[in-house]
Amino acid sequence: MELDAEQLLAKFGRNPFSGFVRYEAPWRWFELDGGAAPYLEHRRVALFWADPLAADADAFLEALTRELRAAHRRICLLLIGEELARLARARGYVVLKIGEQPYFDFATWRLPRGDPGKHLRWCLNVARRAGVEVREYAPADEAAVREALAAWQDGLGRAPAESFLRTSPLALVEEKRLFLGWRDGKVDALVACSPVPAAGGWLLEDLIRRPDAVPGATEAAVVHALQSLAADGAACAWLDVAPLRGFESQIDGRARFLFRTLGPVVSWFDARYHFRALTTYLGKFQPTSWEPRYVALKPVVPTPLLLRAVRTLLQ
Repeated sequence: MELDAEQLLAKFGRNPFSGFVRYEAPWRWFELDGGAAPYLEHRRVALFWADPLAADADAFLEALTRELRAAHRRICLLLIGEELARLARARGYVVLKIGEQPYFDFATWRLPRGDPGKHLRWCLNVARRAGVEVREYAPADEAAVREALAAWQDGLGRAPAESFLRTSPLALVEEKRLFLGWRDGKVDALVACSPVPAAGGWLLEDLIRRPDAVPGATEAAVVHALQSLAADGAACAWLDVAPLRGFESQIDGRARFLFRTLGPVVSWFDARYHFRALTTYLGKFQPTSWEPRYVALKPVVPTPLLLRAVRTLLQ
């Protein structure tokens, strides 16, 4: 029977990053009892992406660990949630909390008021006074989106990612909702939201800002997206991970050793994505909670081969 990734995502895909398997990459699948887990392989390193799409995560983890270790594969579980991280630690993996992800429960979340919301209010007011108007994407907007994307890429000062992690708001656009912040006939900023069907929610996946955009344009697009998704019946939403947020709170005593070993990879990602600025930016939306994200490794000592595999497959 051919694997049906969409059906698995609809049934088990509660990790907001699970949907990235829809993007083109040399995906492989470990399958067991009606479930599956996507992974990438590079020189005997298996990089599993997000949580398994399976009912029994522990049984699934036990099986894939046994089979891949018997085949002499190194295993890396990327961007997993806390439940799987604890199960992995119990099965001998070393586990590192790599950050926290803003989670918005639309049953309770409201636009922040008072002192906690003053920075966000300032941004929204500046954008409004500058004439920023946020509207949802229509097919006629494609050229404007491509132009904004090109301007954003030109202003990066580095080569954009080429892997399945690349910023591509128009990929699978028929499944997404895009919110565009217009000013003077151009898109100043946009946010692309991808569905997380098993959770009844959305991941605000791609956030783009023109180098000459007015302050507050991205904030206006994000707030409009959150409010629109909530009004249309979504249960929840996530923004991107704030790397290293909550790093001091680890579930594995070996995490600090692992962090020192992975230092070169962390520094490389920090140079590309500006972790601290991103963390500050995400916090201004005052999410309902912050969900931890982890990496788990087996064997427990990272090797140069593993580090090269991560950089090769994710850059």
